[in-house]
Amino acid sequence: MIVNKSIRCHRLGILSFPLPSKYFNKNTFQSRSLVTEVTVKYQGPVACIGINRPHMKNCLTPVIAAKLKEAIELLENNDRASVGVLYGERGTFSYGIHPEDLQNNSNIYEEILNTGLLDKYPRKPIVAAVSGYAIGLAFDLALWCDFRITEDTAVLASYARNSGIPTNCRLTKRLVSCVGSHRALDWLLSGRPVKPKEGLEAGAVTRIVACGSGLGQAVNFAHSLANMPQCSLRADRALIYSETGKFENNEEILAEWKLNHSKALLEVEEGVHITKSGDVRHKEWK
Repeated sequence: MIVNKSIRCHRLGILSFPLPSKYFNKNTFQSRSLVTEVTVKYQGPVACIGINRPHMKNCLTPVIAAKLKEAIELLENNDRASVGVLYGERGTFSYGIHPEDLQNNSNIYEEILNTGLLDKYPRKPIVAAVSGYAIGLAFDLALWCDFRITEDTAVLASYARNSGIPTNCRLTKRLVSCVGSHRALDWLLSGRPVKPKEGLEAGAVTRIVACGSGLGQAVNFAHSLANMPQCSLRADRALIYSETGKFENNEEILAEWKLNHSKALLEVEEGVHITKSGDVRHKEWK
């Protein structure tokens, strides 16, 4: 049996290759691969979606972007999964576009954008486990997620000045939504790297965690979200995004809010489990 030697995967007991089905039952972790460069692994209600191109610093390609979009859609349509965790294998979230890929295909930037991944409004929360680098389009991908659990040694940057590629409107809107126009001007026009502490103070980073613990912390955080009443959570999430301008498809977001708002009220009438601590949670995962 081949086992991924990644420290983060090892700490979580996650394997990069599917094991025989005899090792699993319906309540345990499950794994499957979309393609070699994208993996999807389930831990209960949490889907761990990995960019698996470590020899190229997990740089994005149109194929990877399309498969990430497919993985998100699978998560949305999976009734047993509530939250996604997006991460990069072997210690790097993603270095954006690799110079070799750009040299071989001058249209790669637009082709990645044309997959529609970064235009999509994910109907379920996505947590980014940011380690190593989140550069260029990968920075946009991290901002596209709901939360960014960031290791203290990670580096965030648009690097637009280094590559000479103008920043796309999606990244600009998301960054302004997160940190405001003043900081967005500083980060984008200078193209300088941003450390996690500055990102946390600005609002682009959700939490800072120790180096090597990013994926585990992100999965734990995702489990805490998955343990909440989902319709109420998704209704509030959609309502917030309808006001921020982070996503352009506002009509879809409002429709999602109305649907989950109605379902949440029905769930309240039916009753939900109240824990001893007073938190409102599901009695059990179904």
